[in-house]
Amino acid sequence: MRKRPLTVAALAVLALSGGLVACDEPRMDALHAKCTTEDLKWKVTVLKKKARSTHREGRLSAVNTGSGRCVFGGYPAFRVYLGKGPFANGVGQGRTRPVGLPSGGRVVIDLHYRDPAGRRPAPDDCRITNGHAVAAAPRDTGDGAMAPIRDEKGRETGMDVCGDVIRMAPPRAAAG
Repeated sequence: MRKRPLTVAALAVLALSGGLVACDEPRMDALHAKCTTEDLKWKVTVLKKKARSTHREGRLSAVNTGSGRCVFGGYPAFRVYLGKGPFANGVGQGRTRPVGLPSGGRVVIDLHYRDPAGRRPAPDDCRITNGHAVAAAPRDTGDGAMAPIRDEKGRETGMDVCGDVIRMAPPRAAAG
């Protein structure tokens, strides 16, 4: 008689721990396809500059416009063209974790770059963009997609970038 309650308790513990493992997002994401550039709609938001800062913050975001869930695993390919020729590349900073994106879900990557700090004319290594950015899903071999550059109010703008590097924080799921 006594073995039965212990067996039931042991099975309950196994069932609960199995349920917790099944809900672990990275394991569930392994069952879904990788996000492709074709299924993502990109946007760059230039944030208001902090006082007395020589650096600028921005945000690259992508919305899954595909019909199903996909996994955003790694840093995207990101490039801002500075006029017609030179460009600044996005470079990842830190380790990434896969981000599961349901249809309509959004991923956000914080950007950090150096700008001319209000000096005009700008230093030699500063080039002013024409608002032309291109992004591609991590490990996607296709061409990148246009990513319009906007300010925090949604108005079209450009980016003043000094140097040729834009630092990217690890991708994260957007809240809400």
